[in-house]
Amino acid sequence: MNERRFPLLVIQKDLDNGIPRTIAWNLAERAYANYSRRYGTSQSLERLAERGGFGPTELDVHVPGWRKELGL
Repeated sequence: MNERRFPLLVIQKDLDNGIPRTIAWNLAERAYANYSRRYGTSQSLERLAERGGFGPTELDVHVPGWRKELGL
């Protein structure tokens, strides 16, 4: 079974540094838990995905250590 994926807003520099274009949906859910506490729930996680996802630096704020988790 394919795991649901969440997009990342990446630029060429990110790709050159090994940042993936997508992350596991459950990692995005963890980021969204912090995001929604800070900014509210006017945008759902699904809507954020439709709009292109989180950027790598946003993930640094919302899920410190995510890069290490992914071996980056």
